[in-house]
Amino acid sequence: MQVAGVTYPEGFLAGGLASGVKEEGKKDLALILSQEDCVAAGCFTTNQFQSFSVIWSRKHLHNSVRAVLVNSGNANACNGPENWLLTQQLAERTGQFFSLPSSAILLASTGIIGRPLPLAKILSALPELKKRLSVSGHRESAEAIMTTDTHPKEAQIDTGLTGRKKQVGIGGMAKGAGMINPLMATMLCFLTTDAVVEKKALSQALKQAVEDSFNMITVDNDRSTNDTVLLLANGLAKNSTIHLGTDEYENFCHCLKKICVQLAREIAFDGEGATKAVEVRVSGAWSRADARKAAKQVAGSNLVKSALAGGWPNWGRILSSLGATNVRLDQNRVSITLCGIEVYRGKPLPFSDQEIKRRLARKEILIAIDLARGQSEAVAWGCDLTEEYVRINREE
Repeated sequence: MQVAGVTYPEGFLAGGLASGVKEEGKKDLALILSQEDCVAAGCFTTNQFQSFSVIWSRKHLHNSVRAVLVNSGNANACNGPENWLLTQQLAERTGQFFSLPSSAILLASTGIIGRPLPLAKILSALPELKKRLSVSGHRESAEAIMTTDTHPKEAQIDTGLTGRKKQVGIGGMAKGAGMINPLMATMLCFLTTDAVVEKKALSQALKQAVEDSFNMITVDNDRSTNDTVLLLANGLAKNSTIHLGTDEYENFCHCLKKICVQLAREIAFDGEGATKAVEVRVSGAWSRADARKAAKQVAGSNLVKSALAGGWPNWGRILSSLGATNVRLDQNRVSITLCGIEVYRGKPLPFSDQEIKRRLARKEILIAIDLARGQSEAVAWGCDLTEEYVRINREE
């Protein structure tokens, strides 16, 4: 099946281009447009300094939504109150251009903090952007939202839920490689579905999906001012309305979580300067909260990440990272397995340095931790930490 991302569900068009926001001439402006009104749900950054684009979208999320306009290269954050007026003008002028109310336009931004919103450049690009809107425009839109990403991130899934017109589908695209440490969203992610679903059910489904996907990844423990996850449902599959507590809702939630996990993993594994993808599985935790905290702590430890970059089997850093939390554990019961080799079970275990270093040279690293305190488990995703990360963030 060919990837179609956000245009995979019925009735969604997308496009992207270079508007001049990025000086190097790379794509920097994307639009997702639904042919029908959408019910919308969203999760946003918990950073106290928030982009005006985030503030606008929060304010209008309860409305019937038709489009999402996204710019990269400029965060539209911490750039002075006059830029709130520019943000309002951007939504109003975009709405006028597409014959829509400004309240039907959601906004998102990513890029450098503190610079004025380049309103004139964005508005002047709208006529060409409109021409580019199509079902095949999903890849251009995914490219246009990238910053330090090495590749566009897209996904889609069939839910198995059948409507009068077609099977319900979900599509998505995301960006993110740095400033990844989520507390209710982490980066930019845009999800679309042609399901008919009540708004409360849509919001709850997205919240659950984000909790076990985007909220379980880390690259550098920094939380952005712009983090946004949006989900639009236009109902064009003509299925029976999905309500909370039904089998159809559970099916929808399962599929939504699956696509979110796929995109979240891509973000974590595309961390700035990363050479290795890292998955941390914690089992035997006293509670789900303990399991999540332990997994995120290890995945986000700079000492662990640096050791993995060098292919060094320093399991002591993993224990130290765990001990720095308030997770209920007993060092005499904890076990640690690196790439399938158990290295610690209440005490150090013998292992072949040569073999474990060979496995740590792989592109994907699995750390399995059993706390032996209960039945709860969790998974977190991240990457290693290299000198390239410093170079990228020294220059950006």
